[in-house]
Amino acid sequence: MPITAVELIPYRLPFASPWQSAAGRWHERQGWLIRLTDRAGRCGYGDAAPLPSAGTETLEQTRRWLDRQHARLIGEAADQSWRKLPEATDCPAARCGLETALLDLQAKQRGVALYQLLGATTVQPVPLNAAIGRLDSRVTQRATAAVNAGFSILKLKLGLAPPETELAQLSALCRQLPDGIRLRLDANRAWPAGTARELIRQLNRLPIESLEEPLQQPDPDTLCTLQALADFDLALDESLPPYLGQPSQWAIPVNRLIIKPTCLGGLTPSLKLIQAAYRQGLNCVITSTLESSAGLWPLCDLAAAANALTAPAIHGLATAAWFARDIGHPPPISAGHAVLGTEPGTGFILE
Repeated sequence: MPITAVELIPYRLPFASPWQSAAGRWHERQGWLIRLTDRAGRCGYGDAAPLPSAGTETLEQTRRWLDRQHARLIGEAADQSWRKLPEATDCPAARCGLETALLDLQAKQRGVALYQLLGATTVQPVPLNAAIGRLDSRVTQRATAAVNAGFSILKLKLGLAPPETELAQLSALCRQLPDGIRLRLDANRAWPAGTARELIRQLNRLPIESLEEPLQQPDPDTLCTLQALADFDLALDESLPPYLGQPSQWAIPVNRLIIKPTCLGGLTPSLKLIQAAYRQGLNCVITSTLESSAGLWPLCDLAAAANALTAPAIHGLATAAWFARDIGHPPPISAGHAVLGTEPGTGFILE
């Protein structure tokens, strides 16, 4: 059934408190909600939410890319338009949003949930980490709330204070955590090699689950040395794209890849990457780039499909609570798991 209308709806969502990492500080999130309507009145939604600090295009570049696609969409079937999508190059966030809208519409037309369209025959609740921000005066309060909500992995942003200060704060926090709770750390390329090496030696004494992007200059040989030193996974996020080519030629120096569909151009490129990584024995975690609820629903569908098709992982998609308001309800979370239904499409409903 052909697409009869294409709309780009701008949004601006304030954070309940500023989001801060070594890459910057944000008070709000902006993006474009894409709505595709077919002749029967069904709507497919996608979130085009660029974040240049994470490796995407700008907001204006997103709009221009989407405008160029607009005319060809009218009158085409969603599956036809999806097959004709150009590859993600300079505008991965725009492509991700449009692909998601096309997949959402296809799933609704076929009467299946998006995770089924992506290849999962059954679905389980998706385990998530809790994003508890930086090591500030309220981190213990946020950590306690997350543990009480059923999360077993707590994610923290590092690289915002001197390393010795953050190490002392981490140690103090760990002494207050119940047994079985582990920390997922993200340094956002904050440290020189010597600092990273010494910190990893110290972190080996703590309940650390993984460490993302420790190096200012992510040299492969240094990363390989650090991974051998660490008792936990090191992960590539912003530094991942240069390593990606033909999987048979990969030389990934760490144990884990951070998968951000907004930065990789969509759900299906991300799923193919996860499947290729799985065949090479690499772990993958799907992570939000602070999308709206329209973006989080399909990311949870992708995580459910990836967990069913490869190896289950604990994903980084519990970020909706950082917004003061949203454009719809995010996926429900129970005992640290996103719970997906059986309704057709992604599950997102525009409010």
